[in-house]
Parts: sequence; structure tokens; C-alpha cells
Amino acid sequence: MNCVLDTNVLIDGIDLSQYSKVYIPITCIEELDNLKCNKDYELAYKAKQAIKQLEKADNIEIRWRSQWSIPMEMHNTNDNQILAFAKDCVAFDKECVFLTNDYNVRLKAKHLDIPCESHNQKVSSDDLYVGYKEVTLSEYEQALFYQEGKFNKWDLLNNQYLIIKNEDGEIIDKYRWTDEKGFVTLKTTSFKSIYFQDFKPKDVYQMLAMDSLYNTDFTLLFGRAGSAKTTLALSYVMQQIQANKINKCVIIYSNAPLRNNFSLGFYPGNRNEKLLSGSLGGILTSKFGDVIGVEALINQGKLLLIPSAEIRGIEVGEHDCLFVTEAQNTDAYTMRTILQRVKDGCKCIVEGDLLEQQDIRNCGLKENGMYRALEVFKGDKSFSCVKLRNVYRGHIADVAQNI
Repeated sequence: MNCVLDTNVLIDGIDLSQYSKVYIPITCIEELDNLKCNKDYELAYKAKQAIKQLEKADNIEIRWRSQWSIPMEMHNTNDNQILAFAKDCVAFDKECVFLTNDYNVRLKAKHLDIPCESHNQKVSSDDLYVGYKEVTLSEYEQALFYQEGKFNKWDLLNNQYLIIKNEDGEIIDKYRWTDEKGFVTLKTTSFKSIYFQDFKPKDVYQMLAMDSLYNTDFTLLFGRAGSAKTTLALSYVMQQIQANKINKCVIIYSNAPLRNNFSLGFYPGNRNEKLLSGSLGGILTSKFGDVIGVEALINQGKLLLIPSAEIRGIEVGEHDCLFVTEAQNTDAYTMRTILQRVKDGCKCIVEGDLLEQQDIRNCGLKENGMYRALEVFKGDKSFSCVKLRNVYRGHIADVAQNI
């Protein structure tokens, strides 16, 4: 299959290798050139990434001029110039389709008889790496598994978990696979500290998350609102701080307003007061009980709050913890910059609702920082990940997922 691309498809991200031939109107190149200097750094970054991708691709043909003339009724805009190129391409290449995510452009393409589609790059939850595999074994298969030395016949990645169920669906065992030691049993000792109530796992997925926090340098947790991602992470962190195994927790927060909503604007006070006046304050206050407790930990140097926009120049030490909360609201560039602050020996925790709660603009899942971290680090010896599946906040919170 061949295609003509609109600029917005290049900006949103597309795998060019899936097409035999990709036609790019020169108008798109000019638009990308202008966008790379845009004041919106997110948009500028995506334009630069699109240009780099075009430079590396070997199936690109840039179209310099079109034979089809734009009718007098249509203004000579960039969109209409791109439509003219698309009209040309589909005329001489019958296997070609025009891809654009602009509804108005698709509408005009339809009436110009240009085969046209939107480019939907959503990643299904079935395609996501969740950090574990669940298998059902008969009694005979169970006997073979234990007698033959627990071979990794499921091709588990390093630090990927295995949940074994019997034919009645009951969980009979759980392991973490490591390339060095093979299958290892889980460590799920309750988290205890003076800052939180004791945390005990409510299901097998929380058990995996606890083991991940105990045993790997980099833990990524994702799941729906109310699945205990933040509580798990902070319970572990505060236990380690109390035990003097972690000096301080550096909390990174991307201050993205709730999608389709607006912030209240300027807040008085210093940086911490402003952060605690927003969503981060709500998150921490709900977990620690009140804002006084949070402020006390900040004053004691046990918590350090940093907005992601100010992460440059920061170094997170070998005895510290980096905690990125609401990480679904980072793009790939921001996540890379955050993780580059980490020294060896630092505990790194990233958590968020990857599939349901993205509030940042112009960022499809494949450009999302949390998703990119998941894809890049999976199988690395330092990394483990767990998708938490169950909501424990309450019945209403659980049912609200269906709205």
C-alpha cells in the first residue's frame, strides 16, 4: 500500500516502514520547517522528530509540484495545496491513499474523489506490555513444570512475572523471571511506616507491584484511578525513608490541567506552596492525611517537589528516590530528560493511568513518555512493570470508568 501524508499525520507520528511508497507534498516539508521553531516546545519537538524520520526513510518521494489546479472557489491555502498533491498522486498511483487527521480536509477530499483515511495510531490495551503473563496449567502440566526445573517456555523477559492458575482459575503460584537466576519467588512483606497505615496487598497484581518495588531499580506502575498506584509507591518510599535506606524522595510532577478544563490561574506563594495548591497537593494530602504532614516532610528535606518544566540541572543521588507521579502527562522528550537525572543506585518509580487519563495536548500514546519508557526499558535488568487491574477506591469510582 502507498500513501500521501498530511502534515498532521507526520506530527502525530506514523510508522513509515509499513508503506511501500510514501509521497510527501513539498508544502508539508515547509510546514514542518516552520513548526520546528514554534513557541510550543512540544509541537516543535514533534516537528523535528518528523523531519528526522523522513530523513532516515528510504521509501519517501517528495512531490514538488502538482498538475491538478486548485479551483477558483478554493483558496490557495496550504491544506488545499496538499489536497492538490494528493489528487495528483491517486490519479497516477491506484494503490495510493491520502492520510490526514483533519476532518475538514477529509471532507474536501471525499468530494474531490480522493481516497482518504484518518491515521489512527491508538495502541490497544491488548498490545501493551503489562509486566506479567497469566497461564493456566492442568495438574499434569504443573507436575512437568516443577519436575523439569521450571523452564521459561513462555519466553518471559527479564523481570517479567508469571502468574500460574489451575483449571478452576485459582492462582496457585507466582514468580518473577530473571535471566541470571531463573524463576524467583516474590517478596511481598507489608509496607510499614509512621507516615502511612500498613499496606498489605489486596490481590495478586499488588503483590507483583510490591515485589517490583523491593527488587528492581526502576518500577513502572499503571492502572485505572483507584487501583492504588500512588499509595503503593508512597508507602514503599516512606518505609525506606524511615529505615534510612532512602535519603529523600524527589517527586516530579507534570502540571497539565484536566483535559478540557482550565486552571484557576496565578497562585500566590513560593514554588512548594503553588504546587501544593494544585493537583499535586491534592494527591499528596489525600495520601498523607493533611497538608501539614506534607509540609513537615518537605521542611525536613525528605520530600522535594519539582515541576517537570524545571527538571534540567537536577541530579537525583544514589541514595535518593525519583518518583514521577501522573506520568501519563509527560511526552517522550520530557520523560527522557527526567530519567537522565538519575544516578546509579537511585530508586526510580514512575506511575500513572496510561490508557485513560492523558491530559496533554497533541500527544498520541506512541509519543507518550510513560509508554516510551515502558517500550524502551522492558526486559532491561534494572526494570520491572505491573499493570494494576482492580479498583479499590469504591463502587462508584469503579462504575464511573464506564462513563
